[in-house]
Amino acid sequence: MGSNSNGGNRWKAPPIGFVKANFDAANSEVSRLSGVGVVIRDSDDAVLASCAERIDQVYKAEDTEALAALKTLTFAHELGFQNVVLEGDALSLIQALKSQEQNLPPWGLLIEDVKVYGTKFRRVLYSHVKRNGNSVAHNLAKHAICISDFQVWMEDVPSHIVPFLHLDVTHLRQ
Repeated sequence: MGSNSNGGNRWKAPPIGFVKANFDAANSEVSRLSGVGVVIRDSDDAVLASCAERIDQVYKAEDTEALAALKTLTFAHELGFQNVVLEGDALSLIQALKSQEQNLPPWGLLIEDVKVYGTKFRRVLYSHVKRNGNSVAHNLAKHAICISDFQVWMEDVPSHIVPFLHLDVTHLRQ
């Protein structure tokens, strides 16, 4: 376990030997649904996998973000990745994950679940990025609210998410 705190405005590639798993959550008070979006990329900026999952209720924003972090680690583990940079735009969540202190309920139990699940990996680094550096996962989370259950794309993202990937790559090349 470790930390990697760039807190920047743009997506940055993970260190060689790691994958970066960006996640985000979205809530819709109107439909009373939540969504989780995840994209996993390598150090060459290539998408290895992405997913979107609808949650059939609305939680507090912090809880939904923590559930998204847990879903991200579960997804990365199921795909066999061992060295993961878990990156999201919820600063308080990333700070709590980096903290050595045990968190108190109710939100703390979700944080502890993420930390415990992280022990299944060789290494997990926690990283914060601002929203515009997390646009792929953010838009996948919004998309998740509109789907029936759970969708996975291997080495791809849905076509309407591709422009956000291109924005990331454009900024990396500058």
